[in-house]
Amino acid sequence: MLSRKSFLTGTGALGGLLLFSRPSLSMPEAAPHLAPFMARPALGNSYWYIGHLLSILIKATDTNNLFSLLKMTEVKGLEPPPHTHTREDEIFMVLDGSIEFSVGGKTYQATAGDSMFLPRNIQHAFKVLTDRAEVMILLTPGGFEQYFVEMSEPAPAMELPPPPAGAPDIARLIATSSRYGIRFPERPSGM
Repeated sequence: MLSRKSFLTGTGALGGLLLFSRPSLSMPEAAPHLAPFMARPALGNSYWYIGHLLSILIKATDTNNLFSLLKMTEVKGLEPPPHTHTREDEIFMVLDGSIEFSVGGKTYQATAGDSMFLPRNIQHAFKVLTDRAEVMILLTPGGFEQYFVEMSEPAPAMELPPPPAGAPDIARLIATSSRYGIRFPERPSGM
């Protein structure tokens, strides 16, 4: 049987620190109103976003704004232009398909099982290399999922929407994006 003395002696100073650490050094506890739950894509949490099918599985309001989690079917040719998130980091986990990410002057090719970390304040873009790609997107802190709600329509079916008839309303897209801390590179004059 392990005694307190042999535990502290065996683990050295680290054991003492772990045993007697101040609460301010430990991870914050979850807010008391948070409760475990399970989510899956369904009509009540899914949207048609500029040719994509998007499901908001976990909202910022579910996690005390710590994160949000989305599942999205990305479609080749409908990717966003280069942009910078100023409020949240993104992590893309590729479930199916292939995506090329350009971030921080480097290019990464991700396939099923790969995860791509896109830190805030670093411009990035991505290109779907297959006809479509299924991804999970973790946003931390949460909140940016509301951009998608504003720019989408509720999905009437759990399938991709018809392809967009034309370009999205760029003025609306930029105005809405900017309210959520997204920056786009400035175009050179004359373009």
